Amino acid sequence: MLNMGQLITTCLLLGMIFANEPATAAKAETTNIDHAIFGLWASEGSIFRTYFEDDTVKGEIMALREPVYTAEESAEKAGQTRMDDNNPDPTLTTRTIVGLNIFSDYEFKDGQWQGVIYDPESGNTYQSKMKFKADLLEIRGYIGMPMFGRTAKFKPVASCTEEFEVMLTRIEPADLASNDIPISCD
Repeated sequence: MLNMGQLITTCLLLGMIFANEPATAAKAETTNIDHAIFGLWASEGSIFRTYFEDDTVKGEIMALREPVYTAEESAEKAGQTRMDDNNPDPTLTTRTIVGLNIFSDYEFKDGQWQGVIYDPESGNTYQSKMKFKADLLEIRGYIGMPMFGRTAKFKPVASCTEEFEVMLTRIEPADLASNDIPISCD
């Protein structure tokens, strides 16, 4: 039979074990994360880098096919660096697109990455899910439910298609020094 002191100690120990269980489970899931999503990815118009930092996934735009405004877009801005013009926050419209982190609040949950993605082209922010599938990075952006969204597919830059080569020349080698990522398609 346990005395009152032993009973309190036992209850406290059990409480600590069960209180730590969700954190332990979350940590175990984080150690089983899908690392295939990390690297350089491209579409026809941009290259971005995904990496893990501060317990979340970051997505930094590294290069654009059209890094400056054209005369057809705006005669007054022609030749100037593209800015985050469509951002709904007026204080952020002076940010350059290149260098912009477009991911936030990503966590590995239920076997996939989930978080928020910002689209500088529209200025909209969407819930999103991200996964590596068939040598492509698939990002599904949506409002409300995933079924009401759109999936964009990105190729690894290492596939070195012609449009990627043009954009790769715009990335400074020092920006990729800590990665084992080719910055040329020789």
